[in-house]
Amino acid sequence: MRGEQSDTDRVRHQYAPGDSDVRLVTASFRTHHFVPHAHSEYAIAAIGRGVEAVRYRGADERTGVGDLLLLDAEVVHAGRPAVPQGWDYRVFYVPPELLAEIAGRRPAFPAATPRDPELAARLIRVHRLLGEPSTSPLQACEELHQVLTHVVARHAEREPPQPPKSTWPTAVRRIQDYLAADIRRTPSLAELAEAAGMSRFKLLRAFRAVTGVTPHGYLLALRLRHAQQLLTAGHSVARAAADSGFYDQAHLHRHFRRTFGAPPGRFARA
Repeated sequence: MRGEQSDTDRVRHQYAPGDSDVRLVTASFRTHHFVPHAHSEYAIAAIGRGVEAVRYRGADERTGVGDLLLLDAEVVHAGRPAVPQGWDYRVFYVPPELLAEIAGRRPAFPAATPRDPELAARLIRVHRLLGEPSTSPLQACEELHQVLTHVVARHAEREPPQPPKSTWPTAVRRIQDYLAADIRRTPSLAELAEAAGMSRFKLLRAFRAVTGVTPHGYLLALRLRHAQQLLTAGHSVARAAADSGFYDQAHLHRHFRRTFGAPPGRFARA
C-alpha cells in the first residue's frame, strides 16, 4: 500500500487481492487540479463527499455523492474541485483486458457521470472490503466481478450475455470437488478456472447459474458446516476457526452469526 499526503489532499494506492491487477485509490482532494492526462486502465469511481468538476471528451461534467465517474481507458481528461470543500472518492483502475473479459468485448461508457446512488454505494462497500486483510483473493475476484458486471450492465455499451451451456454442470461439479478436497485452502479464481477448463468469469457465471452461489460462497458454506461439526464434537471456537480455514475467530464469528443466527460459542454450548 502507498499513501501520498499534503496539507489538504490525501491519496492512498493499493492493489486488490488476487491476480486481477486492479489498482484501488482512496483520495480526498481539497485544492488539487489535475492537468489533462490519460490512464491505460478504465477508471470507475464513486464520490463519497463533495463535488468534482471533470473535463472529458470536450465537455464539462460535475460528479457528486450518488454519482459514478466512468472514464474509458486512454481518454484524456482533467479534474478539479467544483465546490470549496473539494471531493472524496474511491476509484477502481481496471485493466482493459479484465473489463473485456467480463463484458465479452471491450466496452465503452457513453456517459461519464451517470446518476446511480445504489451502485455508487455498492462500489464504495466493495472498495472497502478489498482493503480488509481477511478478504481472500478468491472473494476479492468474485466481489470485483459482481460489481463490475453491474457497472457494465447498467452503463456500458456491450453485447448481450451468452446463454448457459449444457457442459456447465460437469465443470461445476469438478470445482465443487476441488474446493471440498481442502477447505482450509483458498485457491485463486485463475486456479479454479484452469481446473474447470474455462475462463475465470465464465466459471463464475456457470457456478452461480448451477449452484446459486459463487465458488467463494460455496467454500464458505463448506467451512461453516465443518466448524459446526467441530463445535458439536466439543472442540473450542479457536480450533474450529483454524481447522475450518477461517482467517481468525472474529472471521468465523461474523459468518457464523450471519448464517446461523447465533455466535459459535453459544452454538457449542447448546
